[in-house]
Amino acid sequence: MRLTVDFSALHATVRQMGAQATDPEFHLGQKATALDPIDIALSETGIDVSLKDVNTNTGLLAYKGRQVLLYIQDHGLNVQKALDNRSAGRKYHVAFCKTLTEMQSKGKFERYVATNDTSGEFFISGLSIHTRSPVEGKTQLNVCKNCLEYLNYQGYKQGSRSTIFSRFSLTAFFATYSSFFPHMPSRLAGENDSLYTPDWPMISGRYRADRDFRCESCSVNLSNHKNLLHTHHKNGVKTDNRKSNLQALCVDCHRKQPSHDHMSVRHADMQLITRLRREQSIVKKDMGWSEVFKLADPGVHGILYHYRSKGWNPPDVGYEIHEPGKCIVGQLELAWPFERFGIAISEEDIYIARRQGWQVLSMREAADQ
Repeated sequence: MRLTVDFSALHATVRQMGAQATDPEFHLGQKATALDPIDIALSETGIDVSLKDVNTNTGLLAYKGRQVLLYIQDHGLNVQKALDNRSAGRKYHVAFCKTLTEMQSKGKFERYVATNDTSGEFFISGLSIHTRSPVEGKTQLNVCKNCLEYLNYQGYKQGSRSTIFSRFSLTAFFATYSSFFPHMPSRLAGENDSLYTPDWPMISGRYRADRDFRCESCSVNLSNHKNLLHTHHKNGVKTDNRKSNLQALCVDCHRKQPSHDHMSVRHADMQLITRLRREQSIVKKDMGWSEVFKLADPGVHGILYHYRSKGWNPPDVGYEIHEPGKCIVGQLELAWPFERFGIAISEEDIYIARRQGWQVLSMREAADQ
């Protein structure tokens, strides 16, 4: 992509300083990346799949590396009731719950639609109960309660189930487990620049530099990883750039702010932040449960609720697996070192830890138990 920009004023200033002006032409060095047809289909119309086409290794639902939900489009003679009342419609699934497990065990591979559209609107179809003529339209549907129980989402088993169910948000759900998937949704953490003022990049950069590129919530220093530090507007108004309204936050702390539950964070970035927190003595041994919940990947919170309810001691967060020569070769999301027991998201981390004698559960194994 070639840009033509008028640098005459800048060059005049350079000449006044006695310096030599350079060639004003430059190239960005990057090309726009076309959206994958799979991503377009998943976010718009959805993709017809059979349950056997869906990967469930994490206990969540994935299609070709993308997090998805599954729903049945064909509502038969019940379609009009579902269009009129969401409670009458079929439930959509976000995890490999006992409902899907039973269907799989019975060999019932119904046709589902896989989608990562988080709007909450579902296209359904069927027949009129009176005329048998085709009926279709969009409606809201409810999430499967068995899925929430399977994942212990937001402490579903220990908390107020009706409240968690009624407040369920697909955007928050997908962001909670974003680090579990290699392909990120089309909107990444911190991206929505249309709402900001034109000079926002300069204001944000200067503010973060003034804070020495340190998160003002967890205190992690990201001076060598500046892209993982955002500038947050406290009141949510992205044009209010007063210093008193700004706060430098790492991507993990930023996504945990009110009304920021849409933000996604890559697993590698979350692990890096955790490792830096450990190196900088922010993540410590023997932390209390509240500190563990604050600093752990949100995707493992359901596991944390479970073990806390069982009376376990709080785990170590981001426990590092070392080779005999002290080299770090793996990282567990949660670990109880004395018992040599842990939880990990990455298959490679699980393999490395097990090779060294650890009992490590994948997220699906932990959810199954």
